[in-house]
Amino acid sequence: MMKSLILTLLAFSIAPIVTASDEEVSCREELGKRAAAVYVQQCIEISPASHPPCNDQNSCSLIMDEIKRGCEFAKNTEGGDVPTFCN
Repeated sequence: MMKSLILTLLAFSIAPIVTASDEEVSCREELGKRAAAVYVQQCIEISPASHPPCNDQNSCSLIMDEIKRGCEFAKNTEGGDVPTFCN
C-alpha cells in the first residue's frame, strides 16, 4: 500500500515536468527552416548578450523576445546602429 502510494505521488510529480518540455516547440519546427533562419540571423545581429538564445532549436518566442530586447537596446544607445527589421 505505501509503495503504491509513493509511486503514484512520484508519477504525478514528474508528469508536469515531462508535459512542460513536450509543449515547447522549436522555432524550426514551428515555422520551418527558412523562416527560423531569418529570425536566428536577426537575433545574432542585434543581440547584446554574450551567449544569446539565437538558435532555431529554441522557441520562436524566445528568439523574438531577444530580437525585441536587442532592438530596444540599439534604439536607446546613442549612435547605435538600428537595423531596418527593428522598425
